[in-house]
Amino acid sequence: MPRIKAITTGSVPSFLDVILNFAESDKASSMESQDTWLSQLKGKRDARLVFYGDDTWLKLFPNMFSRADGTSSFFVSDFTEVDLNVTRNVPAELKRDDWDGMILHYLGLDHIGHKSGPNRYTEDQ
Repeated sequence: MPRIKAITTGSVPSFLDVILNFAESDKASSMESQDTWLSQLKGKRDARLVFYGDDTWLKLFPNMFSRADGTSSFFVSDFTEVDLNVTRNVPAELKRDDWDGMILHYLGLDHIGHKSGPNRYTEDQ
């Protein structure tokens, strides 16, 4: 959550953001009313956005996306299925013309880093 907040607002996350990252049911971490490039696109251009990937985005930005399919980012040790869940939506979306922006957040590489660490080779796993 802190990194998603950082890339959408351009600001450094606070310590409170790190704590709220563990409270999945917490609604205080919603960014629906904050100044982000997503809200600027939606507000100024009435952009239609679609999203596939880490469901943290859906918790941070409720009602932001015209279409979305989130994948849980916690308790997942699989490195490929989470990314296939994102990729399976791409061909159909590219054939549609009813969206202005698409966000794809792939989780597999992130999960490899968390599970194996930076110095472990895991391509064969």
